[in-house]
Amino acid sequence: MGSRFKRFSDMINIYGKGGHAKVVNSVLKSRHPKRVAFWDDKDYHKDIKGHWIIAIGDNANRKKIADKLGDNDYATILAESSLVYNSEIGCGSQILHRAVVQVGTTIGKHCIINTCASVDHDCVLEDFSFIGPNATLCGGVEIGEGSFIGAGAVILPYIKIGKNCMIGAGSVVTKDIPDGSTAYGNPAKIK
Repeated sequence: MGSRFKRFSDMINIYGKGGHAKVVNSVLKSRHPKRVAFWDDKDYHKDIKGHWIIAIGDNANRKKIADKLGDNDYATILAESSLVYNSEIGCGSQILHRAVVQVGTTIGKHCIINTCASVDHDCVLEDFSFIGPNATLCGGVEIGEGSFIGAGAVILPYIKIGKNCMIGAGSVVTKDIPDGSTAYGNPAKIK
């Protein structure tokens, strides 16, 4: 996929009405000011047409909603100010304002790379992972499915973060983190 936003010919449906949905809408606003609709559990129904983006920051909830929506046509969102170089990006993923994704990176489905995050070369982000604002993933980092990397965290080169992990804001991860762990601090320790 190229480094710019794909133009959509029909409606973009944003599932979510909270803060993250506002950020996603700000990415879309200049291109589709009248072609965006917001939905949640109260008003969603299966007959809604168009492209979908799940604007929910919580990984587990984003996965539940994706399961509920099924095989819809998902939009992949790249903010105009983001930089993405020769990387693969899965459907429904969001690369937000001023984020950088370097060459050789693979991003799964429904991932969020938040504002000013940096994902260096040859990283792998599995489905439903979240990279917080100003977080840094050095080269060759692997992030497991459903894992959350907090704002300003730094993951050193070639570290593997397991599935469903939570890395605290501002942490510096110097060692691999096993599945299901919560780690924070400098250096990050499992708690």
